[in-house]
Amino acid sequence: MRSIEAIIKDIDEYVPVNGQRSTVNGEWESLDELIDEACTLNDRRVVKPLLGVLERNQDHDGYGAFWSIVHGLESLEGYESDLAASVLSRPHEMGVLMLNRMLNGGIQKIDGRLVLEILEEIGATPAFPISIREEANHFLAYQRDSM
Repeated sequence: MRSIEAIIKDIDEYVPVNGQRSTVNGEWESLDELIDEACTLNDRRVVKPLLGVLERNQDHDGYGAFWSIVHGLESLEGYESDLAASVLSRPHEMGVLMLNRMLNGGIQKIDGRLVLEILEEIGATPAFPISIREEANHFLAYQRDSM
């Protein structure tokens, strides 16, 4: 088994096989393998590097690999603060989705701040991509209708 430091280094340096952000599915398979390897260790040190993959690929869906990030992070304890910081600096659709999933699971606050407020901020920040703002506002409306 490789060290956590080696795995984190590979995640931090990850780019799809052909070195481009827009790729075909097969070129993201190595990311799935890294995610599995990282989350198997159950070590919180992988949280920021995994969120960094989402931040570096704001305009891509990872051809399913990003779902592995979602499930991997959700399997670790204590990822919530890093998630909040990530989505408030360089949000990704999957990060916004994770906030909604937290609300669905009964988690209302991250570090004393309402998750709904975080979604509001994302939805109202003009510097963020419109698709991500719309996604945040969609989840915000869904959560408010569910109350």
